[in-house]
Amino acid sequence: MAEPFERTMAIANGMLEPMARLLRADSTPPFGDYGHVAAAALDREVAHYRDIAAAMADEKRKVAMFEFGLVPQLFYAFDCAALCLEFFPGFHSGVDISTVYDFLEAAEEAGVPSDTCSTDRFIVGATLSGELPTNSFFVTSSSPCDGTRIAYPILQKVLDCPMLFLDAPFRDDREAARYYGGQLKDRLIPFVEEQTGRKFDIDRFREVVEESNRAYELLVDTRETYRVKPAPHYGMLRALSYMLFIHGAGRPETTETLRIFCDDATQRVREGRTEGPFPEKHRVMWVHVPPTYDYELFPWMEERFGATLLVDSLSSTCTLEPIDTTSLESMLEGLAWQGLDMTMSIMRYDSATLIDFTLKAYEQYGCDCMIATQHVGCQSICGARGLIREACREREIPLLFVEFDYNDDRVLAREQMRAQIEDFFTTVME
Repeated sequence: MAEPFERTMAIANGMLEPMARLLRADSTPPFGDYGHVAAAALDREVAHYRDIAAAMADEKRKVAMFEFGLVPQLFYAFDCAALCLEFFPGFHSGVDISTVYDFLEAAEEAGVPSDTCSTDRFIVGATLSGELPTNSFFVTSSSPCDGTRIAYPILQKVLDCPMLFLDAPFRDDREAARYYGGQLKDRLIPFVEEQTGRKFDIDRFREVVEESNRAYELLVDTRETYRVKPAPHYGMLRALSYMLFIHGAGRPETTETLRIFCDDATQRVREGRTEGPFPEKHRVMWVHVPPTYDYELFPWMEERFGATLLVDSLSSTCTLEPIDTTSLESMLEGLAWQGLDMTMSIMRYDSATLIDFTLKAYEQYGCDCMIATQHVGCQSICGARGLIREACREREIPLLFVEFDYNDDRVLAREQMRAQIEDFFTTVME
């Protein structure tokens, strides 16, 4: 069995870091003069995984592994490294798809059904293969989906490490946020205290939350620039900014990286040079998750059809407000609200909530078509498919549905996905 985190660090140090150096050196990469922005994102990603590796080697630190639907500020207040496990397979599939195959097969050989969400299968396979960080603990909940409730107990048993299960309400109103915030106070804080051997420090926690507020405001300001026609940045950059927030909200390094995104976008708007290397003809909303194994898909859409991705369900969030730092209760309620109101979390609620968010975002960013993906392992989006189609039909919104696997290109190869998208733009949109 390989050393823990070995394949992950091989990607970070052997592939992403040289790629960042190349982007900084070339001011005009293939998709415009965005090299310094993309390099900043890659630098932060590499630093994030190095921090996890450093925590593994430090007896005084722990690695907090958590799910999409939680945010990491509380973990950083305890000086933990943090790993969002739902992003972990995407990190690998975008750079080295062979790792994904290996871990999915390891899970299936252990008895995990092949129709289980590939994210959860990947996590189980990574656990069985010894890839996940040591010196760790898990925090999970009933959000964002049922698969995590199956996968995480397996992780706990195999790794023999502590796990906390939180009860995330199936609502995203203020009453639900207060209840969930109470869970963070009464259960999560004592749990992390026990795992780290550190007492909770409210002043340190407030510093982290205030830092995350600064990052959040930069994220919101950047997103506001994407309403401009044509929009600054290309599709992959727009997705990366929010992924950085989920990884590192509360860390000054994350704030500075998001400041690079924001400064670049606002400067382009101010100077009237938002047009990228390919003229913007269509403004696309991507419903549900994009493929992690084809990071060049969105630039390809822009080059081939002038189709710009403006908003997607993975890298967008409904909550557009800073966290109130006046009291412990207000901070925890704010964290709970951020988690419950993520677009991946709202898929657990009634379908009307998902449809409402989708249509509002479509109008907000001035989109003219939707591409909706049916991730084969996700029952939530499967159930909402008909409702999305009906809502688009009523409003005469051009819609393409693509059935694929979020992490595994063997279900639908990138060439096959691109062929479906090409048919859509050359027939429906023309």
